[in-house]
Amino acid sequence: MKATSIIALTALSAAFISVPAMADTPDWRYVEGGYLSYDGDGGFDPDGLQVNGKYLLDPNIYVNGEFGWAETGNIDFTTLTIGGGYRFPLNNTTDAYVGANFERIDADFYDDNGYSLNAGVRSMLTPELEVNGELGYLDLDDGDVTLKAGAYYYFNPQFAVGASYEFLDDADVFQVSARYAF
Repeated sequence: MKATSIIALTALSAAFISVPAMADTPDWRYVEGGYLSYDGDGGFDPDGLQVNGKYLLDPNIYVNGEFGWAETGNIDFTTLTIGGGYRFPLNNTTDAYVGANFERIDADFYDDNGYSLNAGVRSMLTPELEVNGELGYLDLDDGDVTLKAGAYYYFNPQFAVGASYEFLDDADVFQVSARYAF
């Protein structure tokens, strides 16, 4: 866990550094999916699949959505996020953003609706490497501050693979994804 924390914090720090490169701004029109794993308190450690995406409606306004399904033993666990936000181009390779989302969690033992607020930075360090960091607030029953860091490697302008790690109060979330940008 300590090594994962160091990696995540390093990626978050890199997201705030602007590196002059011949890279474009991060793509805001994509779909992705992959593996999802929770490291929860009290031995609750489901894993499963997730699919998500973003779509830029105009030069600065985006919509986003995410669906995750996980299980551990005989307990199913699903999450749904639907929202949007505003991006602020900082330079040719880095964007900052703020967003708000509707959140839904559905498990055999717990169901709730809530909201989340987030602010983050996405940066293309090179034409092939995107790093991102996000600070958020998630309110489902009680409020939690969240911290997320990730990186994506682009094989070409449309296809990428990446990973992210999100720190929550009751559980940490690890994701590995394949992305298609359009």
